[in-house]
Amino acid sequence: MLSLTSGSELRRFRRGRLPRLAVAAMLLVPLLYGALYLWAFWSPTSHLDRLPVALVNSDTGATRADGTRLTAGSDLTDELTDGNALDWQVTDPADAAAGVRDGDYYFAVTIPDDFSSSLVSAGGDTPTSAQIDVTYNDANSFIGTTLGRSAMTQVRDAVAATAGQEAVDEVLVGLGSARAGLVEASDGALSLRDAATQLGDGATQVADGAVQARDGSAALASGTATLRDGATRVAEGSSALADGAGDLATGAETAGSSSATLADGAQRVADGVHTTVGAIDGLASGLNHVGAYLTARAAAGDPDAAALLAGLGASDPVGMSTQLHQLDTGAAQVATGASALRDGLGTLADGAQTLSTGADTLADGTAEVAQGTSEAADGAASLATGTTALADGAAQVASGTAQMRDGAQQLSDGLSAGATKIPDDSADQRTARATTIANPVTLETTDLAVAHSLGEGFAPMFLPMALFVGGIIIWLLLRPLPARALSTPASGWRVAIAGYLPAVAIGAGQVAFLLGVVTFGLGLSVGHPVGTIAFLVLVTATFLALQQMLIAVLGPATGKVAMIALLMLQITSASGTYPVQTTPAFFQVVHPLLPMTYAVQGLRDLVTGAPDARLWIAIGYLVTVLVASLLVTAWKAGRMRTWTVARLHPSLAI
Repeated sequence: MLSLTSGSELRRFRRGRLPRLAVAAMLLVPLLYGALYLWAFWSPTSHLDRLPVALVNSDTGATRADGTRLTAGSDLTDELTDGNALDWQVTDPADAAAGVRDGDYYFAVTIPDDFSSSLVSAGGDTPTSAQIDVTYNDANSFIGTTLGRSAMTQVRDAVAATAGQEAVDEVLVGLGSARAGLVEASDGALSLRDAATQLGDGATQVADGAVQARDGSAALASGTATLRDGATRVAEGSSALADGAGDLATGAETAGSSSATLADGAQRVADGVHTTVGAIDGLASGLNHVGAYLTARAAAGDPDAAALLAGLGASDPVGMSTQLHQLDTGAAQVATGASALRDGLGTLADGAQTLSTGADTLADGTAEVAQGTSEAADGAASLATGTTALADGAAQVASGTAQMRDGAQQLSDGLSAGATKIPDDSADQRTARATTIANPVTLETTDLAVAHSLGEGFAPMFLPMALFVGGIIIWLLLRPLPARALSTPASGWRVAIAGYLPAVAIGAGQVAFLLGVVTFGLGLSVGHPVGTIAFLVLVTATFLALQQMLIAVLGPATGKVAMIALLMLQITSASGTYPVQTTPAFFQVVHPLLPMTYAVQGLRDLVTGAPDARLWIAIGYLVTVLVASLLVTAWKAGRMRTWTVARLHPSLAI
């Protein structure tokens, strides 16, 4: 029986297009609700780079102790904008303040003008933590503010990560002991001054010696130049001597050979002369006999003999014999001298050969001497140049050491002064300084509008949503267009108002009960109670008018399904939880078109106690939707005066 009843119940949805659509709606509405909700809030935190946040850099920079510039504000600005964790909008203070107040920016971050100077103040007398000013406005989005606070905590931690408390305390301990070290350094600087004085005296002596070395090297260069010229001439003379000695050796050899021949010839001449003397002696004896004979013959009156005797007397053979004896003696002496000459010329040839060899050696040696003296002359010239530079450099050293002495005195004075300026912190002071520097960056927050709890943050979303659901319940029980009114000649406007006013009265009661419970039961703090009540009445009146219009135009069944679908769409698009910028593009497009968007924004302003222009925009939009919905409902009521079979027997009813 149950299956038959169920089957007959489903069979009635087979007739007509609207019942089939109703079955489809029953199947798809849960899917639509779940899919829309998950789609809208699938991963909102991964799209925080779409949240517009104002960033103001007013930092003027500072100079570190070592003289370098620190522009921490610019560095932080570059790091934030390059990181793209949020949609940082670098702007000026006025625009940032107005943007946070009007909702153009979810919050604003300001780097003050003393940001860098505070960071470098850690080693000064008054260490101050650097400060980052952040301005929030819960009227923009409670979740947006919550995400902003979390992000700024991370920013602060990232900036402060460079200075751990342990490292800072270590630095301060070192500064405490540096005081004694500086005093010792001051004493050392005095010793340095004395040493510099001694060094100056020595450098002066070096300069004097260098001047003397310069003069001596100049004289050495001149002398070696003269020696080079003399050595060159000696080399040339020894070369000529070697050539002459060679010629002498050759001539001596020739003379020796000739003297040997001469000795042999002289000996033979001596021998010939001696022989000739013997022959002459014999000839003289013979001539004496011939003379005696001729003399006798001449005396005998022989003319021929007289003539021969006259001729023989003219030849004087005795004198010739005497001369030949002298020649014999001289030839013997010549032979003896020629032999001695031969021996002497041999000795001379040997000596000339030795002389030639020695002259060659002398020529080679003098050539090497000439080359060496040339190199010595060049080196002496270089030495003269170098010693000149040495003299100049030594003079500069003497001058520099004088400056070093003065600088050492200044160092001593400066160290003494510096030692007095370093803070002589006590243990408590050092701990306090370390604690300050260990937390170098603090966040100074300003809240234009504050939601004091998570409930207050989400109330602007859940109160309109509850009233929209309350409107659906009202129209389940009340008729949007009363049948009795439609049967009268009343205008469509009056018919629409006749169905609308009872619903608004119940809706106002819903507002009273709902606001009373969350205020007194849950402790919701409302900044503007009267304004909140009036605005919630406007919200429920708008929702009821819109829902009445949907039912009037689409019919009771389809209109109520459309109301449920509209509720789902508004929950995911009204930016009641996560900022709409973190949702997909579809929801960002429909966001400004839906009335719940303006209901949420208006309630944020009123609950947080910071109404601005957005509240009046919300009121204007809601009133427009309300009036437009009533007009459409009135128009439709005027067309519903004619009853049809479909109206009498609707294919689908709820």
